[in-house]
Amino acid sequence: MDALFEAQFSPLSDSGRLLSKCGKCLRYMKFISTQPSRLFCSTCEEVYYVPQKGAIKLYKELTCPLDNFELLIFSFPGPEGKTFPFCPYCYNSPPFEGIGSLFGASKAGGSVQLGKGAGMPCFLCPHPTCQHSLIAQGVCACPECNGTLVLDPVSAPKWRLFCNMCNCLVFLPEGAHRITTTEERCVECDSTIIEVDFNKKTTPLKDGTTLYSGCILCDELLHSLVEMKYGKSFSKRIGGRGRMRGKGRGGRGRGGRKPEDPKMSFRGF
Repeated sequence: MDALFEAQFSPLSDSGRLLSKCGKCLRYMKFISTQPSRLFCSTCEEVYYVPQKGAIKLYKELTCPLDNFELLIFSFPGPEGKTFPFCPYCYNSPPFEGIGSLFGASKAGGSVQLGKGAGMPCFLCPHPTCQHSLIAQGVCACPECNGTLVLDPVSAPKWRLFCNMCNCLVFLPEGAHRITTTEERCVECDSTIIEVDFNKKTTPLKDGTTLYSGCILCDELLHSLVEMKYGKSFSKRIGGRGRMRGKGRGGRGRGGRKPEDPKMSFRGF
């Protein structure tokens, strides 16, 4: 019977492919692609669930400052699918209390039920100094909900922001060499100032320069170059398509609802 069992079911340690390092033992963990997708550390004998129904790859061998696990990038399929980094350990064991919404978690009776494939990606992390957290990559309030628009770090050359609560997408100037967040805040709406390095062949700047900084809501040039739309996401689709309108605030797509406080960039922090 033992031989028959081994012939039919291979051990978890023999399945999958090496993908990322465990933050505890610094050995490589195996990625098991069969549903539910997960990582397995044979040294620690621990399993870490990951976001489901998408592609997962190593994120430049960068590590989480909280637990030393190597970060991964998850991508939803399709040209408008969101892409975001996450730490396997934080995703399974969120280190911060008071996180309002966990990615993939179901809510019952007002409390969040954390289960397989539900946890805290980097776009929900309130770590004050990590370069991948909501604090570092968040730009402004979502015009459709109470979430925050976060910079997609690997969306070049079609740079974009995505909401960490709904499926709102905001496309930034296409073809730019680099777009990053800065530590500066807009004096009018308190949104994060972004820095854009335009392509020298397509730069909209009159003097031919390529480097430009500003607020996507209040700066007339950047505001004219962004477009809001929707893509595949983990939440229910709301509203339709539309453009952001109005200085200092996000406009509404058709069918969307107006946020209570459109000028607040980081609620609760």
